[in-house]
Amino acid sequence: MNIRNGPSVELIERGMALPEPEAPSEDEEAKPSARTEDDKTVPPAPVEEEKAEKKAKNEARKRAPKAKKEPHEVRCDRIFLAVLIGLMLGYVAVFLTLVLMRYANYRGSEFDTAIFNQTIWLLARGKGAFCTIRGMNLFGDHMAPILFLLTPLYWVGGNAPALLTFQTLVLAVGAVPVYYLAKDKIDSRWIALALAAAYLTYPALQYVNLADFHPEAIGLVCLLFAFLAIARKRFVWFYVLCGLAAICKEDMVLAVLVLGIVVYFLYDKRAGKWVTGVSFVYFLGAVFFLIPHFAPAGYQYSSRLANFGKTPGEALKNFFIHPRHTFEVIATRENLAYIIDLVLPVAFICFFAPIYLLPALPAFFINIISAFQYQHQVVYQYTAGIIPFVFIALIFGVHKIKKWMAGGFRAKKVLAGVAVVVILCSLASGFLFGPSPLAGTFRAAAYTGDKHIDAMNNGIALIPPTASVSAQTFLLAKLSSREKIYQFPEPFRWLTPVDFYRGLGADGQKIMFPNTYRMPDLGQSIAPQYVALDRGGELGMPLNVFDGLVVRLRRDAGYTLIYRRDGVMILKR
Repeated sequence: MNIRNGPSVELIERGMALPEPEAPSEDEEAKPSARTEDDKTVPPAPVEEEKAEKKAKNEARKRAPKAKKEPHEVRCDRIFLAVLIGLMLGYVAVFLTLVLMRYANYRGSEFDTAIFNQTIWLLARGKGAFCTIRGMNLFGDHMAPILFLLTPLYWVGGNAPALLTFQTLVLAVGAVPVYYLAKDKIDSRWIALALAAAYLTYPALQYVNLADFHPEAIGLVCLLFAFLAIARKRFVWFYVLCGLAAICKEDMVLAVLVLGIVVYFLYDKRAGKWVTGVSFVYFLGAVFFLIPHFAPAGYQYSSRLANFGKTPGEALKNFFIHPRHTFEVIATRENLAYIIDLVLPVAFICFFAPIYLLPALPAFFINIISAFQYQHQVVYQYTAGIIPFVFIALIFGVHKIKKWMAGGFRAKKVLAGVAVVVILCSLASGFLFGPSPLAGTFRAAAYTGDKHIDAMNNGIALIPPTASVSAQTFLLAKLSSREKIYQFPEPFRWLTPVDFYRGLGADGQKIMFPNTYRMPDLGQSIAPQYVALDRGGELGMPLNVFDGLVVRLRRDAGYTLIYRRDGVMILKR
């Protein structure tokens, strides 16, 4: 076809002007030329260059000087920080007094305190972690390598009271991340202070403080600081704090693992991926390799899985293939009361941000399915893996309420009212079922001494610090800073009535005689130099069996009674 017949030529011949060419759009102007001399398409700028540009901008933003706060802002920050420190010191003053009085006057079993005190005392002297109270290397009971980090405390004369003091101080410091996380998210110092106060008056936290020493109490605070670190993009601190929490106890690793998943989806994929992956590998290694290596006798807490099976594998299988039975185990009044005791002190507001409760689920489910009654109550240490996330969810729940109220009528007053409700619920809960002096059930006599306590103190003062000893449960903690100490009637299996021993069953035998249940000589080779007894205390056996053992100790084992007063007896071999 002849080109002259085209529309452009035809317009020219008629004397008409050609239309103006369209101007390129802004997007087209922004695009680099996509033609070369050979009329080939050139690919766009590589992704690496874009990443490098973003990285440069981020670094420039970090180097940029931060805007200075106004003098009155700095002054307000200092005042509120001083008030926060005052609240923490008040908590320490009250609960350190209660903890030390409870220890000094034998008002709690302090059994776990005795176990950890002896183990750290041994580690500090390079003598391994074989705890004679438990009859095993303690890392076969629970994987808690953080105990190594506590040994410097014992290099300067540390003991059980020092351990209890350290735990109280650490739990008090947990108010710091609660305050700063709330201040960052809610942008109100007053509300942040109120939530920190709610943390310090939280009944479950106070019970953790009073229920002997447990390394997971340290993990509780590490988890709070870890979340504050990731919220502020302090990645190194996040990794370190997650690591510290994980080495407190093997079940704390599960909380760290789920926290890593939450961080992956909500904060930073790289940090979440690393924490989740490392904690998963560490958990498998601890449960399937490290703990079995240190506990050749097998898993120590199989009886707590009795609702579902005799072994962890059988329990896991039955949990899923018998859903009706699982529901019957979980849906009980006891568990409902347990849930209420956990969330009533925070006015149920933690349920407004349920995603932040996810890391608490492993500890929560372990507790509510356990056949061990004490795990269904907030009065023991088993809530340590739950408490941090109740308060993180509380903070984000209040933040969500703030978003709902944005632009609303008197939004600030409503938000202040929410904080007041939280404080009132925490105080009311403390009065109803808490352990503090504000509780309705508080009894000063549960912490003070009497003439019987004096008799116990005078008796154990006769035992040299280097001597081996067998003592009843309530006497163990004060005697535990030594290489060999046993919980009576251990190691006197050879003196124990056969009918009584057989009646304990396999699990009971391992618990009462952890060293001698597998010894051919029934414990005669490890008989201690001293025996400390209290006939008026918790015996752990019928009174006639107890009295018979005392008679046989003197008649058949060569022990002499060197002290007797108000039911307290000290025997020496």
